[in-house]
Amino acid sequence: MFLTMTCLDDRFRDAVRAYVTQRGMSARRFGQEALNDPGFVASLDGGRRLGLRTADRVLAFMGQPAIGPAFRREVEAFLGASGAKPYVLGQEATGDFSFVSRLRKGGSIRLETVDRVRDWMRTQADEVCLSAMCRAVAGIPLLAPQACTGGPVGVRGPAVLASTQPGDTSMKNQEGTYLSTGRAAAYLGLSSRTLDRYRVSGEGPDFYRFGGRILYRQIDLEQWAAERRVSSTSEESVTSRRAV
Repeated sequence: MFLTMTCLDDRFRDAVRAYVTQRGMSARRFGQEALNDPGFVASLDGGRRLGLRTADRVLAFMGQPAIGPAFRREVEAFLGASGAKPYVLGQEATGDFSFVSRLRKGGSIRLETVDRVRDWMRTQADEVCLSAMCRAVAGIPLLAPQACTGGPVGVRGPAVLASTQPGDTSMKNQEGTYLSTGRAAAYLGLSSRTLDRYRVSGEGPDFYRFGGRILYRQIDLEQWAAERRVSSTSEESVTSRRAV
């Protein structure tokens, strides 16, 4: 799983608690005035998971900027800068092809889903893409700290160790090197979008999913490429469906 910062649900709960303390309000009064729900704060303390709509209503009551619009800007910034297809983001980050469409239409999204999508985008983004994402959430306290924290994202997986080189997106274990989608694509001479499409269609090399992160093992890339070796144009027609 990812070694992420505090989740949005926890940061939101801390913000509510700080507001109540600073203004000397009772938790029941806060819930009543913010949502017409006196038990709201108690439910947060009990582990209640929130959706974007509810969170944004409470943030508006507290005079703080909404999360939803900023998160939508962040997703659009990632899609624009990375060239990723919306359906690929949805499927790989949430298991739902239609996620981006629902988000754009203002559909109900849980804060924990926001965390998952943001984690996934960060593992796929290069420096240019990360900068665009940071600009999209600038001035949003609950989003900016996580989005703009520098350094590589750690991963825990079977026999996988994080690279010791800052900013490196590959990993190594005893069986070979693990590469991000971008590096795997470059290794094969393909585009990242081609590998994205191959993962959906099943035509591409084997890959590994650690949480929301997609990684390729170098030895699998070499095997997949070797299976497409041809020595004449007559052989090429046999494998043309798999070639770029």
